[in-house]
Amino acid sequence: MRELAQLPLDKAAFREKYGPWAVIAGASEGTGECYARELAEMGINLVLVSRRQPALESLGEALKAEYGIDYRVLAQDLTEDGAGLRIVAAAAGLDIGLYISNAGADGFASFFEDSTDAAHRLVRMNISTLIDAANGFGKGFLARCQNGQGRGGIIVMASGAGLGGQPNLVLYSATKAFEINFAESLWAEYHERGIDVIGIAAPIMRTPTLLRMVPEGFDVSDVYDPADVTHNALAGLLAGEPLQIIPDGPGQEKQPQVLADRKERLVGFVEFNKMFTGG
Repeated sequence: MRELAQLPLDKAAFREKYGPWAVIAGASEGTGECYARELAEMGINLVLVSRRQPALESLGEALKAEYGIDYRVLAQDLTEDGAGLRIVAAAAGLDIGLYISNAGADGFASFFEDSTDAAHRLVRMNISTLIDAANGFGKGFLARCQNGQGRGGIIVMASGAGLGGQPNLVLYSATKAFEINFAESLWAEYHERGIDVIGIAAPIMRTPTLLRMVPEGFDVSDVYDPADVTHNALAGLLAGEPLQIIPDGPGQEKQPQVLADRKERLVGFVEFNKMFTGG
């Protein structure tokens, strides 16, 4: 697998800022499981969400046995109407400090040859569910402190596909672009008020989803380890970064500069907004 330099992460500081509970939407395998394992190692309790309750229960019990954490599970299809509201409701009464939107998708399809049902499912999963869950948990983050300051974090697992269009990934690419801009915009609104938000333009990773999608015999040796990607996402959140782009695919040599340019533009708009609003 491809090497990814690991960013430093103060786990005690992370637990203090984003604990004692985290919610992971899309938690049963792959990057979701990687997030769950590293957070549990820090002593953060987990609300695990995905369609497959047995897989969630198995993961939760394993992490409880190894790290002594508490957990809850919610069997929820993220493509359903109202999924985000049900995720927030499932965490009622818990002191949630972190929400991770980790929705995935299977398969490639040509837009005109496919039904729009699949497209609308992606819109619900990557846009509607994210909007409702982020809004619900964000209100809680604001309430954790007073005087307009908050405490908490949101990680949005987007994709490098969101940086530009791709064939056979029309709606996936489009909704991942939404996720990137959504995360950056929330960062611009709230990072100075104590709430951290980061979007991850994730690369191709060796996950169960990838292995289900590629043809038999397809070479997947030159892809990233999902545990490396999720570790750096956690580190980037604590460092206060709005976006991570892990170089991958055509034009990857230019992507570090794209990341720098996006942040410079975003910071400029933050300052403009202060002048415009008097804030």
